[in-house]
Amino acid sequence: MDLQAAFIDAMPSPAWPLAARRGILVAFVATDAWPARVPEAMALLSAEERGRVQRKRRDHDRETTALAYACHRLLLSQVLGCPPGEVPLGRDGLGCPTLHGESIRTSLSHADGLIALAVAGSGPVGVDIEPADRAADMPEIAARVCHPDELDALAGLPEPARARALLSLWVRKEALLKAAGIGMAVGMDAFRAPVGRMLALPGGIAGAAMLRVFDDGDRCLAAVAGLPGGIASAWLSPRS
Repeated sequence: MDLQAAFIDAMPSPAWPLAARRGILVAFVATDAWPARVPEAMALLSAEERGRVQRKRRDHDRETTALAYACHRLLLSQVLGCPPGEVPLGRDGLGCPTLHGESIRTSLSHADGLIALAVAGSGPVGVDIEPADRAADMPEIAARVCHPDELDALAGLPEPARARALLSLWVRKEALLKAAGIGMAVGMDAFRAPVGRMLALPGGIAGAAMLRVFDDGDRCLAAVAGLPGGIASAWLSPRS
């Protein structure tokens, strides 16, 4: 079974991509579940995407990026009903993914063999994923991640709970920045990122979003920023 057929087969149902039209669709992929698929992934990419992959220095990073870009195209092709090569996917001046001529919004994140993809039918959307073991690095950069109020709230937590809470803040703020489409133009310490309520997008960007967190225990933490409403998510792994 080729990569495209295996990806479609891995979806919870044929109608699953339609959730993006009604709310937010989130797909998670672990690259170690898709071994030996990089050549097929590269064949699905645009010349610009292949160039970005080839500029990665480490083999592992090239493999993760190639699969991330390919899975992004495959998911969007199912949402839009077109072949992967015809998905009008590009990048804006800050490198954020955009769909030319479509009302659909999309976001992509990948780190250490983990991939998160988000598609929304209306309104902004941003997604971020990080491996759980990255929490160990968070206390060293707490002042860069936290608004002063958040620093105070986390000060009393014992380790490793504080480190885990900091990683959760990181993915939530990355998701909000991606939904705003401004990259790291605004420091994370400049805004708060509570879960479950409407938040103004950072950087004075028009619009608002709500944060949802996906906690996969020892594997990863992820967050999605988007409008409230229905959200459909799944880990996509080949069935055979």
